[in-house]
Amino acid sequence: MSLEISSLLMETWGIYPQLSADLFQQGKEAGIEALHMQILANRGLKTVDEMLAFLQVDYHLTRDPLTLIDMSRALGRIQEALSKQEHITVYGDYDADGVTSSALLFRALQRLKHPDAILDYHIPHRLHDGCGLNMSALDMLKQRGTRLIITTDCASSDVEQVAYANASGIDVIITDHHHTPAVLPQAYAMVNPWRADCHYGERYLCGVGIAFKLTQALFRAYHRPIAEELELLDLVAIGTIADIAPLLGENHTLVRLGLEQLNVTQKPGLRALIRAANLQPGKIRERDIAFGISPRINAAGRMKEAAIAFELLVTDDEEEAARRVVELDQLNIERQRQTEELLVNVKMQAVQQSEKGVIVAVGDDWHEGIIGLIAGKVSEEVQKPVLVISNNPATGMSRGSARSQKGFNIIAALRGFADKFERYGGHAQAAGFTMRHEDIGLLHDYLLAWQESGGLSEAAIIEGTYLPDPTGIVTEQESSEATTTLTLNMVDLIFTRSELLNYQTYKLLRQLRPFGAGNPEPVFMMQHLQLINTWTSGPNRQNLRLRLGGPNNRLPPPVGTYTRGASEQARLANVSHVDIIFRLESVEDDLRPEVWIKILEVQPSVPQNAEASPEIQPGAD
Repeated sequence: MSLEISSLLMETWGIYPQLSADLFQQGKEAGIEALHMQILANRGLKTVDEMLAFLQVDYHLTRDPLTLIDMSRALGRIQEALSKQEHITVYGDYDADGVTSSALLFRALQRLKHPDAILDYHIPHRLHDGCGLNMSALDMLKQRGTRLIITTDCASSDVEQVAYANASGIDVIITDHHHTPAVLPQAYAMVNPWRADCHYGERYLCGVGIAFKLTQALFRAYHRPIAEELELLDLVAIGTIADIAPLLGENHTLVRLGLEQLNVTQKPGLRALIRAANLQPGKIRERDIAFGISPRINAAGRMKEAAIAFELLVTDDEEEAARRVVELDQLNIERQRQTEELLVNVKMQAVQQSEKGVIVAVGDDWHEGIIGLIAGKVSEEVQKPVLVISNNPATGMSRGSARSQKGFNIIAALRGFADKFERYGGHAQAAGFTMRHEDIGLLHDYLLAWQESGGLSEAAIIEGTYLPDPTGIVTEQESSEATTTLTLNMVDLIFTRSELLNYQTYKLLRQLRPFGAGNPEPVFMMQHLQLINTWTSGPNRQNLRLRLGGPNNRLPPPVGTYTRGASEQARLANVSHVDIIFRLESVEDDLRPEVWIKILEVQPSVPQNAEASPEIQPGAD
């Protein structure tokens, strides 16, 4: 008897098509595991050469930094500044990508500059300055004596500010990864792979990745040992994962090697962060960065001053690092407390608006450093666009942050209300804005009407629309459980042999790390497993545990855990067989190998006298 996949599963999950026998054979001849081939093809790698490059993780195969647009010009100007001992300022941004990119470039320039030359930094204040260059900061830097500004993770849209710097006798080199406007700033050099005239071949390097490419160019021009480049990859790994950049291509190589470097780092600030997050050197993974390290770095810019995190990352003094990390920890705890309080408030307003297609939550003096986090969390939960707006009663002005869902292009929607905004910007799924709070009701009515009148079809056409965000609300991605788990509801392959759910298979999967955006953790399906029994677990009995028997009376797979799935127990009470969507998990101890199933979804099996869906048997060789 063949099986049909549960119709309920197929409403929310698709299955990637199986590779051709010819491509499997090519991979086998090249020494690539069939399991790897299928998963990498699912990630968009279509040739054996691409797959080999991904698996080999060879630093020497990363692209020549001088092939990035304007890199040679930037290199020449920095060499001139170093030789003349000019005053150089690194100008960054206040999220984890901006802070790590600034710290990386600052550390690199410290090694190259003359001991008497002045090197300093400036990171704008999130609430007072917004992101990017601003006139008051430029005036301050001119008074300090700055002759050259090198930006990291910002300034691609700062046309007026760059012109002002030029008129003030300050050259500006922009290094950035944000989309560029039609009219570019007239900077001395602008290193940004999103420029229309850039043919580098890799667009998805984030701010710290671009700063690293500049460092590569500098170190190679001064014949520094390659080990000095590799020592900075720990910062690249943190910034790239924090910014949720796709972990494919060059990003994959840099982050994979960066994680190795982070696990042996000698930077006092990173060692202090690792201790504060209760992480174990040698076992730090991408999730540890996303949920342990980057939130502490981001807390500085959200709650106080990003300079605290910057100075932690550039110090070589153990005592200073210890002091800075205590302050970061306190800021992060306060961020968590305020986030939870605000989350409850916004959820209550969302419940009150449950009949509406767009949620707008408003309150007085909400902390603007966390409203984007809240909008993202609630939007994921209610699967609707959510705007969280903080009023300033003293000024009558409000600042808002919007997060949307696929199919509703929030920046396209806001564009039609532009005459009411003091300023706004963002992209298809996230936006920020400043407006008079007396117009908030009009904004909500407008968005509901825009949605009702067919804005969805317009959004589908211009899904890539992007406007620079001068409000500083959406300059960084928001790390959350939702963004680091699978975002595309796709099954990588179907297991038909339960005995393959073992530590050896898990070790093969581990070779595809780091997982994250663009390279999510692999997801699998098994069908018609016998449901032997269920029980709840966890501190509040919120998790559901399932003992499963393998299909065709083969060896049983490990026990499955359905996190926060206890409510499903009653539904499965009289069910004999189930289909499951799952990941393979392990404690990663080669001396005591143990694996288990992390269940993402479970449904009763539906036996049918029909042809079975295409199945793959990894490891069948």
